[in-house]
Amino acid sequence: MPRITVDMISRCTAQRRRKDETDERFLRRLSHVNLSDKKLDKIQDLDGCSSLVCLYLYENRITVIENLNFAVNLTHLYLQDNNISTMENLSDLQNLRKLFIGGNRITTVQGLESCRQLEELHVQAQRLPPGQPLAFDAYSMMAISDTLQVLNTLKNNLTSAEQFQVLIALDTLDLSMNNITSFDQVGALFAEGCCGRMYKLEMKGNPVDAQHKFRDYVALMSPTLVIMDGREITQTQRQFLINREAAKARARQRQGRIREQQQGDDSMGMQMGVEGQLLMETQGDYDAVEERRRNRPHIDSVPH
Repeated sequence: MPRITVDMISRCTAQRRRKDETDERFLRRLSHVNLSDKKLDKIQDLDGCSSLVCLYLYENRITVIENLNFAVNLTHLYLQDNNISTMENLSDLQNLRKLFIGGNRITTVQGLESCRQLEELHVQAQRLPPGQPLAFDAYSMMAISDTLQVLNTLKNNLTSAEQFQVLIALDTLDLSMNNITSFDQVGALFAEGCCGRMYKLEMKGNPVDAQHKFRDYVALMSPTLVIMDGREITQTQRQFLINREAAKARARQRQGRIREQQQGDDSMGMQMGVEGQLLMETQGDYDAVEERRRNRPHIDSVPH
């Protein structure tokens, strides 16, 4: 397999080498290096690139995240479409802003406890065992909860979105092509104190997205959401939904009051019937025995 060399690096950057510049000086001033699609199976021999800000390593054959302790200034790391199975050795990347690691073999998103400046995380389309959902480590989610703005977890067998409630700064979430089935699993995102800045949500390809009025439900749950499944939710549309739900609530209240009144009337009618009979029986000109005698059928009218 190819190894990373100074010559390879010099051909994979837009920054040109100066005349008589040493390897050490050249490597130290590099900020961007694109080593994508080079058939690399290891991350190595980059220690001299101490000023590196952006590193492209996608579409290689890398299996392990390693040898990045030099990259304290790194803000963008592209590792998508490799063969990585574990998120590890990221503790030195304290200035990392964007991590692209989709299309690998990762089963758990983890190891981000030191990446407290992370703004974008792209973990879409992991090559998972059939039916196994991608897991998200709670400690990593808490570490990036105040900064993460964009999360792409498309096509990862997810059945719930509740694990993203802690991401209070999130404004863009792609949950397309997962297995989320109920309104509540999505509504949990918009509970009080959760994703209160959500601007864009993608839900295409989930069973819940085909259910009647799911879009209306989400629009009402999130007052900040502007785009869902690529379509705008206007303030006019949202206000119409709010007014419609308010009218339904008033109608339910009216029906409730009518039922209570009817129940009260029925109860009063039964009580008045009993009281009326007792009142008649207590009147001086009313003889209950005589009344019963008059109402008794005559013997001639009884069939023999």
